[in-house]
Amino acid sequence: MVEGKSDRVYYASDFANYFKPFFRNGIFASQGDGLMVLSLDDNMFISLMDGRSIIEGHGYQNDNKDGVKKMRIANSDIAQDRIDIVVNRLNKVDRMITTIVVKGELSDAPVPPEIVRNDDYYDLKLAEVYVRSGVDKIQQADITDFRGDEDACGWVTGLIDSINSTAFFKQYQVAYNAFVKETYDKAEDLFDLIRNLLDKDQASYLAMQIAELKAYPKVEPYVLKADQWQETADGLIYTIMDSRYTYLGSYWELIAEPDMDKNEQKLLTNARITSIDDKQDGKLIIHAVGVKPTDDIHISIKIER
Repeated sequence: MVEGKSDRVYYASDFANYFKPFFRNGIFASQGDGLMVLSLDDNMFISLMDGRSIIEGHGYQNDNKDGVKKMRIANSDIAQDRIDIVVNRLNKVDRMITTIVVKGELSDAPVPPEIVRNDDYYDLKLAEVYVRSGVDKIQQADITDFRGDEDACGWVTGLIDSINSTAFFKQYQVAYNAFVKETYDKAEDLFDLIRNLLDKDQASYLAMQIAELKAYPKVEPYVLKADQWQETADGLIYTIMDSRYTYLGSYWELIAEPDMDKNEQKLLTNARITSIDDKQDGKLIIHAVGVKPTDDIHISIKIER
């Protein structure tokens, strides 16, 4: 109240309560760089990339129009490590959303601070920053991205709740396997039907063709090696050579496994793959615009003919 009158006709909570059913809490993946946290200039500063979030119906935007938003990480300890966290925090008391660094406790086996979610505050954890003893700079390898973690943060995909891609993939895989089995069973039945109409050589040739057909599609493990990513002026590229692939005669797909190691998921997310150039026989080129992976990433490839 200001001189006996309310300073607002409509309250932020009025608008927030209207928008809350439409948007889950999280980061808008399609806006800017999605509030990615990066190391900066080989010192104790980190940077927050542009993007938007929504928390309990309240919107936040970092457009970096006045320059990159820098946040300082407190100096390291001489003997012990700690883990700081970077959070996008809704502060209902001060009626604002800010991005801040929450300092962790020193320890020989440090753990990150807990995020705060109560009647006055609500945190989205964007990243963890491992501050090793005796260091004077934060490297990208020290930063762990948590935007894709549904419990800590999560993505906003639109006017729907977030999609559980793991469950979706498993459901798709079950249906796909059933379809493939049914198709091959029908092929075997057809072969049995016409086998007696063919001579021995023709039957053997047909059997060979069916065997080759049954060998595809192939889903095989593959490793994206950390040292094979190349940095260019336009971003990152990774080249895969496979003589089985032909531009006009086959199909190739990159598959992130549902049970992929969490650290590898973050590396793959941070790489931000934008496209795969598949216009050349025997060669596929992955294009990415994010952070170069610092470790190998285990995925699968599917090849169809």
